Amino acid sequence: MRPVRPGNETGPGGEQAGEEVRVTSVILGLVMVIALIVTAAAWMGGSLSQAESRIANFNDTMARTLGVAVSDVAVIGLEHDAELSGQIRAAAMIEPGENMFRADPRAIRERIRATGKVVNVRVHRLWPDQLVIMADPADPLAIWTHDGRPAVIDELGRVMPGLEADAFAGLPRLSGESAPEAAPGLLARLEKALALKARFVKAERIGSRRWRVYFEGDVQVDFPEDAALDAAMDRLAAKQAAHDLLDRPLAAIDLRAGNQLVMRPRRQPEREGAA
Repeated sequence: MRPVRPGNETGPGGEQAGEEVRVTSVILGLVMVIALIVTAAAWMGGSLSQAESRIANFNDTMARTLGVAVSDVAVIGLEHDAELSGQIRAAAMIEPGENMFRADPRAIRERIRATGKVVNVRVHRLWPDQLVIMADPADPLAIWTHDGRPAVIDELGRVMPGLEADAFAGLPRLSGESAPEAAPGLLARLEKALALKARFVKAERIGSRRWRVYFEGDVQVDFPEDAALDAAMDRLAAKQAAHDLLDRPLAAIDLRAGNQLVMRPRRQPEREGAA
């Protein structure tokens, strides 16, 4: 792999970068003019699809001739997982020898994000011939118990095979059929309500639509379906801040009735000798 050379997409490059941009613009203009000539010729001699193919091949050839073809696609951040690194490189859909102008960082980033396999995706073109993809593997997020067996899930909601749950005892505990897929949304929302997060014990996914969360003191809170989760979480956080709601002797709180909040008090043990 060649040394990484900063270009106009990674920050100010001074006069040299400006000159590179001007030269690149001239090259692109020449390529487009010649492409129009090729298009006209192809249109007279074949179909539009054939013309497009000829233009693409011609542009790639011109890019290689002018030194602006991709010579290297580097994946940084996944060095410890060769298989995943290869999958991300394949998802970029850019191969050495292709035209650098076709290596659109935004489009490549979206294709990689769509795989749902990595986080923090960044893509940079380093002119004249390098494409750099930076991404991070997903970290452990929670422990999901299913059929009595605990498993570690990551921040993309996937089970992480080969990891022992006992080694991640400090992670949140979840259960329910579709809990892994919905876990990132719930736990990200709790990060915005730190007073609730501090009292969080575990959560159960109900009917693949909503959460039942248990807080310290064995207080059960039924949240509405996911579309209304944010508003319900805000209401509970406000009540906790104003009235210490979760510190009261409550068995359950139901937030599914719109703006209403239904509370069920904890049953008090009967006194000895009571009539």
